[in-house]
Amino acid sequence: MSHRGLSIVLAVAAALVSCAARAVDEPLDYFTNSWNVIGLRDYQDGARLTPDNRLLVADGEVRFFYGGNLTPLSRKQVKTLLEGWLPVVLVTAADGAIRYEFTFWATPLPKLEERQIGVRGATSSAAGIGRAAVDDENWRAAFDGPIGGENFLCWVAVKATNTGAEQAEAKIEARQVRDQGQRLDESAWSLGAGRSAEAVLRIPFAALENSHLLESLDAKTWLERTVEYWKGLMAGGATIEVPCRKATEALRAAHVCQLIAADHGELHGGEGFYDEFYIRDGGYQIMELEEAGLWDAAARAIRFYRRAQRADGRFESQSNQYDANGQALWTLWQYYKITGDRDWLAEVYPQMLASVEWIKKARREAPADSPFAGVLPAAPADGEFLWDGKHHIVGYDLWNLRGVLCAADAAAILGKDDESAALRQEADEYRAAIDAAWKRTGAAHFPPSWEKDGTHWGNTETLWPTEIFPVDEPRVSALIDHARHVHGGGFVEGTIQWLGGSAAIHPYMSAYTTMASLRRGEHEQVVEDFYWYLLHSSAAHAFPEGVFPKRRFAWSHTIPHVTGASNYALMLRHMLIDERGDELHLLSAVPDGWLARGEEIRVENAPTHFGPLSLVVRGTAEGVEIRYDPPARQPPKRTVLYLPGSRPPVTKLEGVEIAARSEQTVRWDFATVVERYKAEAGAAMKPIPDLVALPAEGAIAAGNGRMLDLSAVANTDPFTAPFGVPHPGKLLFTGMPVGEQTIGGVPFRILDPARNDGRAFVVLHSPRAPKDRTWPSEVEIPVGASGKRLYFLGNIHGWGPADEGTGEWGAVAEYVIHYADGQTQTVPLVTGRTIDEWTASPEAEEVFVGLQGDPWHLNVLGVAVRDAVIKSITFRDLGTPAAPVLVAVTLEE
Repeated sequence: MSHRGLSIVLAVAAALVSCAARAVDEPLDYFTNSWNVIGLRDYQDGARLTPDNRLLVADGEVRFFYGGNLTPLSRKQVKTLLEGWLPVVLVTAADGAIRYEFTFWATPLPKLEERQIGVRGATSSAAGIGRAAVDDENWRAAFDGPIGGENFLCWVAVKATNTGAEQAEAKIEARQVRDQGQRLDESAWSLGAGRSAEAVLRIPFAALENSHLLESLDAKTWLERTVEYWKGLMAGGATIEVPCRKATEALRAAHVCQLIAADHGELHGGEGFYDEFYIRDGGYQIMELEEAGLWDAAARAIRFYRRAQRADGRFESQSNQYDANGQALWTLWQYYKITGDRDWLAEVYPQMLASVEWIKKARREAPADSPFAGVLPAAPADGEFLWDGKHHIVGYDLWNLRGVLCAADAAAILGKDDESAALRQEADEYRAAIDAAWKRTGAAHFPPSWEKDGTHWGNTETLWPTEIFPVDEPRVSALIDHARHVHGGGFVEGTIQWLGGSAAIHPYMSAYTTMASLRRGEHEQVVEDFYWYLLHSSAAHAFPEGVFPKRRFAWSHTIPHVTGASNYALMLRHMLIDERGDELHLLSAVPDGWLARGEEIRVENAPTHFGPLSLVVRGTAEGVEIRYDPPARQPPKRTVLYLPGSRPPVTKLEGVEIAARSEQTVRWDFATVVERYKAEAGAAMKPIPDLVALPAEGAIAAGNGRMLDLSAVANTDPFTAPFGVPHPGKLLFTGMPVGEQTIGGVPFRILDPARNDGRAFVVLHSPRAPKDRTWPSEVEIPVGASGKRLYFLGNIHGWGPADEGTGEWGAVAEYVIHYADGQTQTVPLVTGRTIDEWTASPEAEEVFVGLQGDPWHLNVLGVAVRDAVIKSITFRDLGTPAAPVLVAVTLEE
């Protein structure tokens, strides 16, 4: 039963691996495209779990099926994590009385009896990574980083349990697609009431020869080692626990996310996307590792900053994005501040000076009479969505000003007073140039560019991570107001909008406005923002980059996004512990509920600019008890602890100033933000009525499936120019069958364009289509019969991969079913729900992927209809950029 690359060992009896029990009601997962990853620290790759719970490996994927009809795992099953944060992904599915529990995790590839286990057909970064060298002696070291090659082992334990009172049948199947081939493993059990059976899959990330040797590996042992490793790693760092389980678990999961995405210590933006080093993102990632007390990871990561300096002194990771230079200076300064390593600062100080020299030269390129005198030259900016290189980016200037100030502080720390004074003079002149550029804009706030074009990004980083303006600076106040209330109409779902190309919200960029509010003492606003940020995460605490809120979709499938995780962790930490120059501010923005009777905030061994500290705050009937162990390396000049008047300290604290703050008007917690979201979300959370689950249970009998004739309304040839573009290369429906086909249990008739004047598909209007192709805005399909259900094949679109849609549902098109008695029934086609982009990975969650090729797919949508004669069906475009497609329609009579 074993195959190369996939081994399944089946056992009926006691469980080898016990999944953590989940409640009947799954936790909220904000995203319709919820990804996750299983992987190891500092390995080049991780194995991604898709929204529909396929496992992606080096050169293929593994799909999982369960139940009597072998239903594939889908987006309906929610991913959670073992103990809420460990990199062990849990998925539960049900088929009748049988509950199926899937557990996914990754381990190093162990040493086996045969010493040579070669990688078979390895590609890309998986090449040459197959020699296993991990045994019982060095398994911990292999979890710390690849010591015997980059390959690793993905484990999948499947437990089937009969929860009913009668005998029941259970079945699982795993299909692995590699090297254009498919292998199939299946097992079935007859289970008595309350009985369980298990299967264990051992899947190398890169395919192996002789993989039958993997069958000897014990799943329980390697799961226990996985848990022991990650718990031990986190136990060696800082501890932060707050009276919100979601918040605490998300913090720990954020630490794990950093380490899995890193490659040999180099911090990357994601696993499988943005899989490279970014100075901008990496600075916050290193700060997160520092504040988590993960010192060895931070020390490894900082080396890559020092290597990113060009010969002219500028730090750069992405071409001509100048904010990286200032961010690198701050990152080096921040590393010293939190480690206190003066020798290290002395070593990197010459690099800091070289970077400032580049700033000085670059900002003097414009002549004195230029409107941009004294600021950096024009350059492209991805965050601000200004790619033409013709704009002067405000965030670039703010970051480089911050960098000069950090260098000046470094000089002072090292006793180089003259150099420090000269650097502060340079900062003063730079600030004057920024002031002059701002004045010319005529805006009350700092815009994204000095030309006032672009969307908010680096211009919002005014008070965070260090204050480069006073907290009461009017331009900062105006910017916060503009971002929250004006920009694109203001915050949506408690989150800033990103207006580059298509309206989206951007949680991790929103954090910069939140942190400015933190520094300004707006504690309730910060708490509200914090919970909205937490809402925009998966049930497994994976954070996104940008989000299309109308369809709860993380753009470009960027989950788990490492900067998203970093900024969450930083936000929570600084709500509790915030360094502001030579002052330390404690509990400056926490929910009032965290201070209530019986609640506890626990911070242990937390690194700060002043040394490690511990803080435990317990709510009592009289107020709060406080245990505080202050930092001793360099005590702050002032320590302030913030409490509402109703929760006074019942413990006397030496050297700590208690600042009374206002009571919060809303009891903010995760349940509150979920309730608010559900009330505001509208169609994003509203079920589409009358949809039918697919695949159909049992094939529809040929005599009961009336296949409608679309030959008169079809208007395009899928094999030559499916969207009107001549010679589109591989963008064709190559390999798609024609004629009568049974798809998902439903018979359809797919027109053959060779027999219908070159027409097979119905394609509706798009303003982006070629000008010589005028597709109709709607077509009418006659029916003249009654039935139980209608099934539509197609439900894809071109020209609008991220089309937000319009109207009540945010739909791009709709089917309107006209009954003979005059009533109608409308089925909206909503991107990500009932329709999706034809060349992208299938992502619509409420349809069935019926046919798939390269690069195309077709979806099946089923809808229950009234017991009345259907006169006709209108397939209607709703005037958005997308071009919707219909291939076939069948009425189940």
